[in-house]
Amino acid sequence: LPDNASPLEVSRNHMANFINSVRSRQDPISKVEDGHRSAVVGHLIGIALRAEKKYNWNPEKEVFTGEGADEANTHLAREMRKPYDYSFVG
Repeated sequence: LPDNASPLEVSRNHMANFINSVRSRQDPISKVEDGHRSAVVGHLIGIALRAEKKYNWNPEKEVFTGEGADEANTHLAREMRKPYDYSFVG
């Protein structure tokens, strides 16, 4: 590494680190946004593989765009069981 590089923290157990972060309300070793973006990629791949189609993704709005977007966007959230719902999302 170059002299001005910042070494990364070492975590041998990311799950425990996450659980401890929730309990302590401290940030986990990895940035939350980075973890979210990493998980989204896997979900997008699953949607595209099941549909056997290529889609365009808008990472800022977190929605599919272009041809087939309406169908693909239906896979971004499941219908919730009662009494839960998405009414809190504005």
